[in-house]
Amino acid sequence: MYNVALCEDEEVFLAAHQSICHEIMKKLNTEYSIDAYKNAGDFLAAFKGNKKRYDIILLDIIMDGMTGMELARTIRKSDLETVIIFISSSRDYVFEGYDVNALHYLTKPVDSGKLEGLIRAAYKDTFQDCFLVFKSGGMNYRVAVKKIIVLETTGRKVEITLQDRVLYYPGTLTELLKKLPKDSFIRCHQGFAVNIRNIRELSRFDAIAVNGKKIPISRAHLKEVQRAFLAAMHRDSHA
Repeated sequence: MYNVALCEDEEVFLAAHQSICHEIMKKLNTEYSIDAYKNAGDFLAAFKGNKKRYDIILLDIIMDGMTGMELARTIRKSDLETVIIFISSSRDYVFEGYDVNALHYLTKPVDSGKLEGLIRAAYKDTFQDCFLVFKSGGMNYRVAVKKIIVLETTGRKVEITLQDRVLYYPGTLTELLKKLPKDSFIRCHQGFAVNIRNIRELSRFDAIAVNGKKIPISRAHLKEVQRAFLAAMHRDSHA
């Protein structure tokens, strides 16, 4: 679930931005929620009392009472990762956005195309490539991609081995790999794929994962796995 929050004290703009965000999220074809707040106080009451975390927040800067900039500073005290986009009728505060690591600063009326580009980029960088979201057995799962060790076909499902548990994806391995970052996940056997970043060593026939699990490597996939393993080591050494 991709969670969006809007905070704007002018109802006409709040309604307009909410409508634009709904259209953008529908295009992304993902489960989402959008919560709208008419002032900073209402937002903070929900933010502090609700365990729900927002992936992206659109804040008006000039509001009665606590300003959007003050609200952003309060948010950053407990959440350094949520994406913040400022929306304002004035550009007077544009440089202050750097203090709270804001993604962008848009002026009213909002250009829907520009906002869509920002949300798409944020969604890909901080959500799509970081989390695997799926439904299984009536439950919704949001799994950190970096915690996935290996994927294994078991009947009509895929067994997902994480660092701390095992889950089952209702579909094929080929289908699941399309949802995951191509530079991290690679097929190593007909029924197996590994997160190359969670492999600590390779042999001719096996990959040894960070949790000690031994994963088979077929001759047909060996060279490809070796190349991916060396590339991952190179990326990590220069990170």
